[in-house]
Amino acid sequence: ITVNAYIKSQIHGCQILETVYKHSCGGLPPVRTALEKILCVCHGVLYKQLAAWMLHGLLLDQHEELFIRQGPSGSGSSANQDEEDDDLGLGGLSGKQLRELQDLRLIEEENMLAPSLQQFSLRTEMLPSYIPVRVAEKILFVGESVQMFENHNHGPSRTGSILKHREDVFASELHRLKQQPLFSLVDFENLIDHIRSTVAEHLWTLMVEEADLIEQLKIIKDFFLLGRGELYQVFIDLAQHMLKTPPTAVTEHDVNVAFQQAAHKVLLDDDNLLPLLHLTVDYQSKDKDPGREGAAAQDTSPREPPQSGWAALGLSYRVQWPLHILFTPAVLEK
Repeated sequence: ITVNAYIKSQIHGCQILETVYKHSCGGLPPVRTALEKILCVCHGVLYKQLAAWMLHGLLLDQHEELFIRQGPSGSGSSANQDEEDDDLGLGGLSGKQLRELQDLRLIEEENMLAPSLQQFSLRTEMLPSYIPVRVAEKILFVGESVQMFENHNHGPSRTGSILKHREDVFASELHRLKQQPLFSLVDFENLIDHIRSTVAEHLWTLMVEEADLIEQLKIIKDFFLLGRGELYQVFIDLAQHMLKTPPTAVTEHDVNVAFQQAAHKVLLDDDNLLPLLHLTVDYQSKDKDPGREGAAAQDTSPREPPQSGWAALGLSYRVQWPLHILFTPAVLEK
């Protein structure tokens, strides 16, 4: 094996780790020893990348040399389904589910969830064979969680560190692994599990205690599952004349006024809750836009306007950070 062979094969990044590792597993003892030393130096670069990613949420990888990249996962991923669904210790939330959920962030101004610019995925083709996919999933989970926390750590109640100010301790442990002449999967995975457990514990505290997950579930029950029946009974009486006819451009505004009035009548005067709830009316004008008439003509199944406001009525709820990774639009629509 020569440097020219590496250059000719056009491998880079973590692929170099895989190639050197394969050639170090056999051969003459002097050759194996030399390749193990090279592999140790290469692992030093890997540990620096992992420290930046897991401890600070930074992906310093301009040339895509790591097995984690910014952007959604490709359709050609060969990850095993069991490994993708590996429980990450966050109330049954798996690594695959977290990746699907964390590409959403709260846009408070628009009262909706929009795709985040900071979405990351695993590149299994860059992962060395001696590092299991389950370990890489945990590394991805930790880095995404740290970055999510740092990017949204603005309010006074969101101060602190998701790693509980143990960054220096974990950095020392990574440095200790870096000094080992041979890579130990057991030591490596134990450290990753330790960091992951710290992150998961903090997220649990953040969601269940500080963000009051139980109260959020009660809100979902009261408003989406009609737990507050008296509220909707009063609302029906107030909005019946507005919603029995096809909706207009002002119907949504009128029904929200009626909803606020109904809330006050049943003594539901929570100033923090009511602004988070908004009734929607899927209004579609019968007047076609001249600029889009050609596009509409190509639609083989044009959508019919709703026959009444009741058929177009919906309810949206502005979920507060960090519960937006659990209460996604798909969850709220069910």
